[in-house]
Amino acid sequence: MVVGVNRHYNHAMRWIWQQSDWPNFRYDKRMLEDRGTAFHINSARLTGRFEALPMACQEEATIDLMLSEAIKTSAIEGEDLNRESVRSSLLSLITSDMLPDTSDRKAVGAASLLVDIRKNWQAPLTHDLLGKWQSMAVPEQRYTSILRGAYRNDPSPMQIVSGPYGRQKVHYEAPPAAQVPDEMARLIDWYNLSSPVSGDQEIAGIARAGIAHLWFEVIHPFDDGNGRVGRAIADHALSRYLGYPTTACLATAIEADKKSYYLQLEKASRGTLDINDWLDYFSDTVNKAQEIARKEVDFVLAKTRFYETRGDQLNDRQARMVSRVFAEGRKGFEGGITTRKYEAITRCSNRTASRDLSDLLARGIIIRLPGGGRTTHYALTTVKPGGFGV
Repeated sequence: MVVGVNRHYNHAMRWIWQQSDWPNFRYDKRMLEDRGTAFHINSARLTGRFEALPMACQEEATIDLMLSEAIKTSAIEGEDLNRESVRSSLLSLITSDMLPDTSDRKAVGAASLLVDIRKNWQAPLTHDLLGKWQSMAVPEQRYTSILRGAYRNDPSPMQIVSGPYGRQKVHYEAPPAAQVPDEMARLIDWYNLSSPVSGDQEIAGIARAGIAHLWFEVIHPFDDGNGRVGRAIADHALSRYLGYPTTACLATAIEADKKSYYLQLEKASRGTLDINDWLDYFSDTVNKAQEIARKEVDFVLAKTRFYETRGDQLNDRQARMVSRVFAEGRKGFEGGITTRKYEAITRCSNRTASRDLSDLLARGIIIRLPGGGRTTHYALTTVKPGGFGV
């Protein structure tokens, strides 16, 4: 699916921004009560888990959560980022508050956006703040006419389309560029007035985040980067609701089933202003995002405990292999550890690799995985709260 200008479109098609009562969204407030309560309770528990980590591990967990979000919010738009470039960018921005010295502008931009959302969670939304976020999401590129930091001004229709040229399917058409400044002014005014911190028209937190995200995506104010900025707005709204920066991995949860995300956005953008289905999807995804964050924090804790109990039992080659496995994150080392992979990672002979792995197996530091044919596959035995387990 791509976003772009398409001169062949159907004037008769009606989108929600064309409704006479736009943007008076309608939804059942009672529907979100239980999920809002669950979000608050799970956020408090997650904060407790964070605070139980040693200070260095808290920083590591924060970077891991933001790394996942930076990569996944770009992946939703079909853009792959270099994991290590994003990690080093986050580390530099968080620990020294300086831009990293790297030529990977996309990685720096993605990291900068995530850090800025956390830094500005208490700030009201403004045109300038959104323009800054969009400039981070869409790094400067040569030979492109994409506007950065400013709303789109091309009079041609802005459409989301898919399919081959000449037989494209129009999934959505945004308001004309001439309407964007007024539309965005109305959204920003509503957002700031409905803030649970400083506003006088408080709306339930998850509903406010879901409405703000949908409303922004309907306006589609920028030439590019609307999805990433829209998800940044949702994170900002959830943080305002909690009273501290959210650690929920919203983009990671969305990316796990981005087909449903696009489908729900498309459905909500048509027809009436009843958004119960959208908010049902969004609130469910927000709570899934918290579960992902919990697993990420537990992974960091398991890694910390592994090194506390096993770190001094590893020779240099074994330590290098363990570090490489942990670098893959909570999803683990794809295909497990094999003798061949051990040779490649540690640059040792086959005989040395076999001896090292046999030693780790005998001491219970790794276990054999079932299956695998002729090749034996292993996994680390990580330390969990109740003792040892995989």
